Amino acid sequence: MNHEYEALRQESFGWIRAAARIALERLGRAGVTRKHDQSPVTDADHAVQDALLASIARLYPQDAVITEETQARPDAHRPVSQSGRCWVIDPIDGTRNYARAIPVFTVSVAVMENGRPVVGMVYDPVADRMYSASLGAGAWVNAARIERRDVPAWDEVYMGIPTSKHEQLPPAVHRWIDTLVVRNFGSTAMHLSLLATGSLDAVYCRKSKLWDIAAGALIACETGARVLSLDGREYFPMDLSTYANEPLPMLAARPGLIEKLLAECRNAQPA
Repeated sequence: MNHEYEALRQESFGWIRAAARIALERLGRAGVTRKHDQSPVTDADHAVQDALLASIARLYPQDAVITEETQARPDAHRPVSQSGRCWVIDPIDGTRNYARAIPVFTVSVAVMENGRPVVGMVYDPVADRMYSASLGAGAWVNAARIERRDVPAWDEVYMGIPTSKHEQLPPAVHRWIDTLVVRNFGSTAMHLSLLATGSLDAVYCRKSKLWDIAAGALIACETGARVLSLDGREYFPMDLSTYANEPLPMLAARPGLIEKLLAECRNAQPA
């Protein structure tokens, strides 16, 4: 256990919960606009992010940040290239849910050091459920430690797969939809957290960004899962100074299952 990482994990709960309350208070009445890619963003996304960044600037002024939404005060934080530690934030993961007042969304906050997640918090404010982990110390839901789970038989596998609105799903994903139990909660960070607890057995996402997966990946990996690119590569460590918001397509599952899923990705032929 790294005691510094574990202290960061526990110290972060209060100000993450406080920022998330902003989203809860505005659920059902947040103003919605569109970003350049036509995806929705709400005034609550910006308000939650501003609150998180204010806490980081006050408590950890030497740290860098990477965020999903535009930063109101980028000069309040060290540049990524000049800091050994970086906070990666998705203020509301599940904005499409949130914008429609569907009460399923998370606040995702990770700390990355030397290009890899070392602390992760995914908070579900509706259920008041904080999923968290620090590198080498295991993962938790609130105060309960998450135990490692076995991989079920193939026909009992539950897999988190997001909506694919603007592109055709690969043949392997069509097979999974036809043969597995598929769920979509609208938040990749929540999918990875549910993988950690054993509620899901696998997670697929083709358009995930760093802020979608950084915290959840650590939480899942601390319970024995692996989070890999679709060709089986590890994403971490990565050079954060060169990350340009590109998608990080990923598969996540425990050993024994992830190899089978990756093999199906490689072997599936277009219909």
